[in-house]
Amino acid sequence: MRILQLLFSRGFRGAERHVADLVNAQSRRHCVRLLLRADAEEAGVSIRQFLDPSVDVATVPPALLGPSTWLALRRFRPDVVHSHGGRAGRVVGRWGGAVPRLATMHLDYRANWYRRQQALVAPTDWQAEDARAKGFGGPIHRLDLWFTPHPAPSAERVAALRAELGAGAGEILVGAVGALMPVKGMDTLIRAFRGLPDPRLRLALVGQGPDRAALEALATGDGRIRFAGFRSDVRALYHAFDLFVFPSREEPFGLVALEALDAGLPIVATATDGARASLGPTAFVPPGDADALERALAAALSGPLARHRPDLSRWSLDRHLDGLDRIYAAMAAGGGAVDRR
Repeated sequence: MRILQLLFSRGFRGAERHVADLVNAQSRRHCVRLLLRADAEEAGVSIRQFLDPSVDVATVPPALLGPSTWLALRRFRPDVVHSHGGRAGRVVGRWGGAVPRLATMHLDYRANWYRRQQALVAPTDWQAEDARAKGFGGPIHRLDLWFTPHPAPSAERVAALRAELGAGAGEILVGAVGALMPVKGMDTLIRAFRGLPDPRLRLALVGQGPDRAALEALATGDGRIRFAGFRSDVRALYHAFDLFVFPSREEPFGLVALEALDAGLPIVATATDGARASLGPTAFVPPGDADALERALAAALSGPLARHRPDLSRWSLDRHLDGLDRIYAAMAAGGGAVDRR
């Protein structure tokens, strides 16, 4: 099958990681082309750095996304077009013509992004319900997301990573991974952490974003807090943490939670839709409440921080790929009923 994947965002965050994993795997099953904007790099990072060399990539100029996408469609002649993000969804909706087209919802349902799609992929129940409640009339396919299991690094590598993040022997390393922007709640985490006086504690914030200077100012005076920036080895870093914090104000899913579970980490999380979807029944903290997060951290740190890796087979990439294959085949054949599995 010929599949055209579209992503017109910049930089590398959760949606970009999703698409990179997807096209890397799909390219081993199908003829896949990934269409990107020519200026996809942001702060020195882009999705292209995380693609297998065999992935077929084409680019379009950002000033001419519509006409260039239409031309790319004519040249590639896909059986189906799969878009990711609002800009790609809007463009293919206007310029996609009669080619079967669907979009994955990486956030909530927004009519100007998705109303011209023939079908949607909803990674969570709440996103499927949101799309239906807001008027989307086409098929909504419920497919869980995935994570890529990461082998535990050697003890020597873990020790080196901990030292790099400011944690030595006998110290407790608390970690958080995400973009440094308000929605991710890193400010709430810093305030909560600063309320914990234990000198053995260390906090590592992994990620980059526009709020870094403000967050560094908020952390001024507390030498226990380390800003690690963007890390391509982030999946190894989970094994260096003793406790993981997921402090978002809003989160549609949150791949980082699954990656933390894969490393066996205990987790403290805020009560977002994404945390509920990936972590299931647990005790959640109200988003944005630094005092409540401080209490939850203190409670977690008061006992042993034992590692336990749960059964994560539900979050299999092959399972997701199989589901997409069924959707694509139905769309190419002119069908596609709602799939709520």
